[in-house]
Amino acid sequence: MSLRTAILPALAVVFAACSGGPPPEPPAPPPLDPTGVYDIMVEAQGQSISGVMSIEGSAEDGYTGSVDTEMGGAAISNVEIAGQEMTFSVPEAGVQARIVFEGEGFSGGITGAMGDALIFGTKRSGGT
Repeated sequence: MSLRTAILPALAVVFAACSGGPPPEPPAPPPLDPTGVYDIMVEAQGQSISGVMSIEGSAEDGYTGSVDTEMGGAAISNVEIAGQEMTFSVPEAGVQARIVFEGEGFSGGITGAMGDALIFGTKRSGGT
């Protein structure tokens, strides 16, 4: 048996092992836990309003919270989580919000009778 005859089957095995298809998908991010206290900034109609948003609860029992700004405070309700996205409403203000979490913060939009706004938040260390 020549060296060439011995190498060809070995190469075929190596190439077959290497051509097993595309690499596996990366693991999904862990389920979103939005609980905590966030420093927020709302930008609407050329104005910036700072405040604090608190979210409490659990995936099993549901989430609630509140938003407090220089314009007053209001409860958060109808919280829904899908992946890294959270939607909620602030009934007292007549608004709906959609935010996307990334790392220790989020960004998104608010829609209501007074128009649209952007919202950004950064989680406080220790959640307080």
